[in-house]
Amino acid sequence: MMPSSISQLDAESFDFNVAHVATIPSNLSILAKRFNFNVEHELDDLQEYDVAYLKLDDGFRFYLCKYKGLPENTVDLFFCSQLDDWEHRLEQVSAALGITSSELLWKNTGYIKTP
Repeated sequence: MMPSSISQLDAESFDFNVAHVATIPSNLSILAKRFNFNVEHELDDLQEYDVAYLKLDDGFRFYLCKYKGLPENTVDLFFCSQLDDWEHRLEQVSAALGITSSELLWKNTGYIKTP
């Protein structure tokens, strides 16, 4: 199976609850250059972060986030909450980013229960 390609979305495309699915070993700026997407700088109630809102070829939406103060070569991956096929989707997104599941730094094994 060929990996999907990644394309840019805007923040308004994410009008649903999300959950932290995994942490990947990469640098968000390097990924943005490699896959030709933009990174936005935002601020939530807690801290500043850089974020890229993305989708796969089939329209599956996800975002990559790098919180200020976390190690430089880590990026958090977010999906919509309570997705039934999340592990399959994690494999697809990882493959599209050129990362194997064994390279993930962290995987949310309690994801399906995340509201």
